[in-house]
Amino acid sequence: MDKSFEFLLKKIVNEEFTYFIDALTKNVDVLPNKYLTIKEVSKITGIGTYTLRQLTYARAMPHRKIKARLLFEEREIKETISEYKKFGWTDPENCWDVHLVRNEIMHFERNKGGNKMIEDILREIIRDELNNFSKDIKKHTNKEKTSYYGRTVLTIKEAAAHFRTSPSTIYNLIKEDGMPHFKIQSRFYIVLEEAEAYLWRETAKSYAIEGNIYWQRILQRLEWEEKEREIAYEKALKRLEEFK
Repeated sequence: MDKSFEFLLKKIVNEEFTYFIDALTKNVDVLPNKYLTIKEVSKITGIGTYTLRQLTYARAMPHRKIKARLLFEEREIKETISEYKKFGWTDPENCWDVHLVRNEIMHFERNKGGNKMIEDILREIIRDELNNFSKDIKKHTNKEKTSYYGRTVLTIKEAAAHFRTSPSTIYNLIKEDGMPHFKIQSRFYIVLEEAEAYLWRETAKSYAIEGNIYWQRILQRLEWEEKEREIAYEKALKRLEEFK
């Protein structure tokens, strides 16, 4: 990179801090995702449930799988719904061409060692740190939930309500599928942000294993971004130790 690591960090911190202060002065709260069932999405969009299921598979429309149940976040699916309503199943720009996607995956595999996403990765790191330690931002988090280093902690019952399922399903996700959680005495707790990331990754993995080329692309990027994020964070910590 042309800029030094320290210069880049300072630039990103300044931009992120400015963004959050601006949001705070406008009294904008960061609200948690609100999930919709497939029937609710069908009612809102006028698209049948069968077609919506096809969109989740054929065009990798974002959603979370809670066992066999599909959940959608309205903001995430807006683009896919809009494209489908405009173009139907046609593909004027070959965005969903299997050969094109496969070539993109091969190209991505060859070039994923580069630093083209390093600024985005560092932005996420700094944003996490600001969420963790900014008292001003904490004042604007959901007052009804317990804050755990800037994150939202849910009981099993609260997690079940958030993800539109039953407490027994959440217990199964923890015990059988390894959903991130922590335990205090005999009670289980879920960190909302970790659970959402986990469900997104596991959803992509389930389709990728089935051979869906579009979800394979998503999973590949998720895995690479996670690896690069860890590397970038380790480098940042090492730099910090050097300056002490």
